[in-house]
Amino acid sequence: MGGIKLRIVYSGTLKTSHIPFLVKVIPGEGSGELLSLQESVRSALKEPAILQPLSEEEFDHILAGNGLILGVYVEGELVGARAVLFPAIDGDHLGKDVGIPRSEWPKVVYQEISLVSENVRGNGLQKLLGKLIMEELKSRRDEFKYVCCTVAPYNIPSLKDKFDQGLAIGGLKRKYGGNWRYIFVKNLKEEFEILPPFKEVSMKEFKEQQDLLNAGWRGISMTEDHGEWKLIFGKRKKG
Repeated sequence: MGGIKLRIVYSGTLKTSHIPFLVKVIPGEGSGELLSLQESVRSALKEPAILQPLSEEEFDHILAGNGLILGVYVEGELVGARAVLFPAIDGDHLGKDVGIPRSEWPKVVYQEISLVSENVRGNGLQKLLGKLIMEELKSRRDEFKYVCCTVAPYNIPSLKDKFDQGLAIGGLKRKYGGNWRYIFVKNLKEEFEILPPFKEVSMKEFKEQQDLLNAGWRGISMTEDHGEWKLIFGKRKKG
């Protein structure tokens, strides 16, 4: 599958400093600046393990036409980025984890890494990049039907980000060397409809979450209750 040819350009002003920024498609030779940004973001995390980093080879693979990476530039410096990947069809495909028929795996794209420098946090850049990426994918519904991604439990900013984009938790499994990951999914052609009742489950109760997911429920949002994070599950509408 070829890379996305449309060049997305968005200009705005940072709320916190009133400095202008530009969002654009990162060029094929941009893996170096992506690696630098990734390392600065990872080193600033309290728990670096919650970020699954991409290698130079993986960035190069996406930039070679196997996906799309949008970057936020402030005064010529890359301060944020978001990537989607057109994945290979193999036994590790996320479609298998969320019940997508194998015949439709070629229509799946992955949301990959999302990076925002500590220096520009508080400007809604992650949300903006997510919106621009999703708009681009929705404009190509003839090629893409599903968006999937993985998020570590208790990576609260990333979990909120996925829910804000309308993705839902469709699986909870050990991935990437045995680390627990939520598998999110969104059907680009159909809005996900749910019916009451809803169930709240503590984020630490993996077994209860897996039982609900196996019974056809999906994680649709989250809430904090006296310092404890809980996921809200809804039942998929039949028909």
